[in-house]
Amino acid sequence: MKFQYQAKNKQGTMVQGTIEGASAMSARSALRLAGLTVSNIAPFATNPSKPTIEVAKKPIVRESDSQRDAWTVLGSLLKKRVKHSDLVVSLSQLSIMLQSGDDLAGAFQVVASQCSHPTLRDVLQTIHRDVEEGMSLSEAMAKHPRVFDVSMVAVIDAGENSGKLVEVIERMTALLLKDQQLKSNVMSMLTYPAVLMFITASVVSSMFFFVLPQFAKVFQDMERPVPPLTSFLLTIGTTLQSHWMLILAIIGAFIGIIAYARRLPQWRYMVDYLVLNAVGLRRATRPLMAGRIFRLMGTMIENGVPILETVRLTQRATRNIYYRNMFQKMEQEILEGRGIGPTVAAVSFFPVGAGHMLETAERSAKIAFVLQTIGEYFENEGEQKLRWFVKLLEPAMIITLGGVVGTVVMSIVLPMLDITTAS
Repeated sequence: MKFQYQAKNKQGTMVQGTIEGASAMSARSALRLAGLTVSNIAPFATNPSKPTIEVAKKPIVRESDSQRDAWTVLGSLLKKRVKHSDLVVSLSQLSIMLQSGDDLAGAFQVVASQCSHPTLRDVLQTIHRDVEEGMSLSEAMAKHPRVFDVSMVAVIDAGENSGKLVEVIERMTALLLKDQQLKSNVMSMLTYPAVLMFITASVVSSMFFFVLPQFAKVFQDMERPVPPLTSFLLTIGTTLQSHWMLILAIIGAFIGIIAYARRLPQWRYMVDYLVLNAVGLRRATRPLMAGRIFRLMGTMIENGVPILETVRLTQRATRNIYYRNMFQKMEQEILEGRGIGPTVAAVSFFPVGAGHMLETAERSAKIAFVLQTIGEYFENEGEQKLRWFVKLLEPAMIITLGGVVGTVVMSIVLPMLDITTAS
């Protein structure tokens, strides 16, 4: 059987040709022994215009569609979700092996054998088999959209077509590693405020559920007038202790309402609007989101993805509804012969000056370089703003915690002192 292939020789030059082999796997092995790194291999069509006749085969007995769908949903729920960090580690290993001259299929086999995440290991093994059978890497990755998003598949496809697959994988790995570092920095900055919030909620709940009801009995036994604030807090504590089941039911219903509301488009608009426009927080979220978008677009354009396709893929890769609407307008502007700079300049949630920089980049034909440069700049700026916001948030939360606890304690201690002094 004859196969046609695209491969890179030891000098780094892309070559193509045909080879005989019993299967795509054996043909790939022969090319590997010849010192070629295969990027694509497929059966050779001797006469593509000649019509083919399909022979009907006896259908295989299988489950009904409903049963198959149920098992598919159940299987997807039982499978462990692939974390961003696990994917970064595997792609980093793959990039290093490919730069060392290893074959693509062989590199996937080694990375899969060393992967500790069961779901990702299965995906990598499946890609290895598909590549060995002659499928292109982008097609093999596209079969796993829960692991590889559309933008990554598009960049890999462009790298295969341009003969720069190894370089593209290296750039994509660097992009994912930068995203992972950014997420780690953000999580580390938000850990301390989250701990403070948990402590505040625990202390206040303990006082209202356990401490205040005990003091309510003390004041009741003394038969002395209680200040209004103390009486109000004691009433809250007694109510919480007496009707805790009803309160838990109300909290559960509230959580259920929020879970249902998240499916509504109005909820999505509200959350996305707050992320981009909340006072104080927007100084960090706007440059962070813009920086990631610009870096992703710059990486795709630099690796050969057309700008129109880049805009469409970036729209699919982002979840913010306002960004999606902006990319729809940008797509229309490109179809009408205009650039992306005016659209960015007209949007209020992009950092000031971004649109004008992109207009200049389009005139100088350096759009990919400028997108990546300003993307890194805005991400660094957003990270600094977020760190500043968290530093202001920490003392505010400490003061709030001290004020709440102090108010509760003083509202109990002062009346007790008055009663003790009077007696």
